[in-house]
Amino acid sequence: MSGPGGEIFGMGTHRRASVSAGGFGFSPEQVRAWLSALRAGGLPEAVVLSTCERLEIYGVGAADVAAAFLQQALGMGSPLALTRWAGSAAVRHLFRVAAGLDSTAVGEPEILGQVRDALTLAREAGTVGAILGPLFDRAIALGREVRSRTDLGRFPSSLAALAVQEIRERVGLAGKRILVVGAGTMGSAVVRAVGRDRPLRLRVLSRTLERARQLAEPAGGEAGTLTDLISSLIEADVAFMALAAPQPILSGPELHAVAHGRGAALADPLWLVDLGAPPNVDPQAELPSSIHRIGLEDLQARGNARRQRLEATIAQAEAMVEAAVREWEAAQRSRAVGPLIARLERRAEAIRQQELAWLWPKLGELTPAQRARIEQFAHRLVRKMLHAPLIGLKQAAGDPQALALFQALWQLEDDSFSSSSDGGASP
Repeated sequence: MSGPGGEIFGMGTHRRASVSAGGFGFSPEQVRAWLSALRAGGLPEAVVLSTCERLEIYGVGAADVAAAFLQQALGMGSPLALTRWAGSAAVRHLFRVAAGLDSTAVGEPEILGQVRDALTLAREAGTVGAILGPLFDRAIALGREVRSRTDLGRFPSSLAALAVQEIRERVGLAGKRILVVGAGTMGSAVVRAVGRDRPLRLRVLSRTLERARQLAEPAGGEAGTLTDLISSLIEADVAFMALAAPQPILSGPELHAVAHGRGAALADPLWLVDLGAPPNVDPQAELPSSIHRIGLEDLQARGNARRQRLEATIAQAEAMVEAAVREWEAAQRSRAVGPLIARLERRAEAIRQQELAWLWPKLGELTPAQRARIEQFAHRLVRKMLHAPLIGLKQAAGDPQALALFQALWQLEDDSFSSSSDGGASP
């Protein structure tokens, strides 16, 4: 599936490929810089999709340029392998991503907004055009259709919802002291999810007190900054770690300090739910016996179980994706033969005009109505004669040999037209 600048491709990696490898979630500034560099590197169109779960580049042209950027972003020693998609496979993957079918929490709604944000950044950077612009617009529209026409939209889930449900089933949230670290998208989703459980206390920590207050106070909670992290953990029963940070914010020694601070006075363990990307809790740290951690691997297991329960709904959504891919393929085939169709129509019109020019002197004086009727007859005749060839041309759009034969039979290699080759204008 190609455009004027080359074939559509996609490539990237997913956090599921290695839970311990951390997440992505690059800043908009970093993404803008990448887009500019990709364009300077020779890609006529490019979109970067960066979330906590995935890092992907979609483009038109030389895929090797994008591969070099991804390797640089991940680091040469990264354990995450790149997956590549070309043509229809790239289109299908993007459509599945927008529909929520490729997420840990199948059907999660956040990914659709993230796809939309990726397109917005690329448009601002001037790296989308006639191919990726319509493709991403269609992906976003399809994501909305899937959620409105299937149970994926009626029973939405997200990574935050899976995390809250995991804790709800393990220890419960009612009457518990809940700590949420991070006031971004993930932290906000956690606060919304725990509200109906009526916790004893809700506390939100962020880098700035103002941001923590904006999230905590409407939910009836308390606010603090990261300087309160250790003391807040000592007093909490459950802590959802959802801070966007380039490295872990809790080390092994700090975890032991929290356990020591809790002492024997708090018999129940502290549950840490790590939603950070990369992890907020050092994955290499040895946990004290009084602290339990829930990571992405646990949430992935819950997501897989939900996927099994929604098997019929997922099949319906997958069918919608496949239908959209076929529609896109058909549209691209029609787009590819557009220049040939235009050339054929120009040739037919030139013949029509030439034959009318031959006819007029032989008919003598005609009224305007008579001339108009003859013009209409000639136009209808040409359109009817072109009808079957145009259908055949569209059907042959995916067959290069058939297209070449069609061009030769109709002499469409260029727009030139010789009256002597037709013989219709002879006296």
